[in-house]
Amino acid sequence: MAGFAVVAWLVEPNKFGGLDMSSLRWGATFTLIVGVASFLVLTWPLKRVETDGERVYVSNYFRTAFYRWDQDIESLKEFRFLFFRIGVIELNGIGSFGRKMRFVMSRRLVEKFREDFPGVLPGTEK
Repeated sequence: MAGFAVVAWLVEPNKFGGLDMSSLRWGATFTLIVGVASFLVLTWPLKRVETDGERVYVSNYFRTAFYRWDQDIESLKEFRFLFFRIGVIELNGIGSFGRKMRFVMSRRLVEKFREDFPGVLPGTEK
């Protein structure tokens, strides 16, 4: 998207048969800004979450923190966004990534975890 916006601003109008390029330029710039803002708001806060039944490991791919299910985690909430299931882990206090951490949940893996480690998930809400 950035490359298209740069090309739209740098190309000479005679390359497009003398058409007015201002609407294409501003449209490309607007699309770029909306795309970057959407990425930063919707996907950048998502974390990678893994667990072994005793601890939950949360990573943003640059650093990893771990929290104990029984001591550090207050609740696990689930909600749907479009066709994704988003999980929110809420801590008792402030952690390395804040108090709330969002991640994309797999229904199959959550059910397997509930079967393997019954009673571990605190305050699961929908």
